[in-house]
Amino acid sequence: MPRVQRVKGEFSTYHVMQRGNEKKEIFRGDEDKAKFLETLAKAREKYNFLLYAYCLMDNHIHLLVNDNGNDISKLMKSINVSYVSYFNRAYQRSGHLFQDRFKSELVKDDRYLLEVSRYIHNNPVKAKMVEKPDEFIWSSYNIYSGKANDTLGLLDTSMILNYFSNSKLKSVAEYEKFVDKYQEFEDYILDIEEQQELGREHFDYINGITMAKVRIEQILVEEQMTIEELLKNRSQRNEIIRILRRNSSLSLKELGELFGGISASQVSRIVVS
Repeated sequence: MPRVQRVKGEFSTYHVMQRGNEKKEIFRGDEDKAKFLETLAKAREKYNFLLYAYCLMDNHIHLLVNDNGNDISKLMKSINVSYVSYFNRAYQRSGHLFQDRFKSELVKDDRYLLEVSRYIHNNPVKAKMVEKPDEFIWSSYNIYSGKANDTLGLLDTSMILNYFSNSKLKSVAEYEKFVDKYQEFEDYILDIEEQQELGREHFDYINGITMAKVRIEQILVEEQMTIEELLKNRSQRNEIIRILRRNSSLSLKELGELFGGISASQVSRIVVS
């Protein structure tokens, strides 16, 4: 099967995932993870890219990267070559460490950027390694919360935190609440590897649903409402349906399913009212 051409853009943000070859460990201990972060820091000095989030699991990594005008493939190749060279020397081995090409998903707007950062920071929770994101020390979450120092100068946290508030204390508190709600919304995002195995049409459908649900969640936070309260408040529910209809490619049926299974004909009446 031919490789799918990687989607790239100039000055773009990507959710990057890299797995170990045959899903084997790429980190055998904390020293290896520390070395990978050092490798990231050196690459950042060289290429001046922006790193918004990271998570280092034993057999895979997640990065949320803005290429800042660099070619993402060349950037990742530089990081991988440097780390593999260290790993092979440290463990007197040879051969492939990483599985094929890294996976990358283009992050097209700020709302999806937030959702990907939440997904990344909850990856250890999803894997049942910890109960809360702050219990895992090899992600960027504790740098956001202020419980750990960014000694390597890796992260640009302002892009995400400023979305919540111009006040640092308030933005951190709101971001922690946002990340903590992951269990409630975890089905909104598919693993990047699953996305690339789906057809393009199905991926666009999933991405549309994801963005609509992210927007609904934002409104719930802004209005301090629960989803149950929203569904009972028909006036507000209908206004949100009209907003989503104008700003997404979802069908009437799909919109109805988002709001408790109302019929397409009912959505149609709401949209034109």
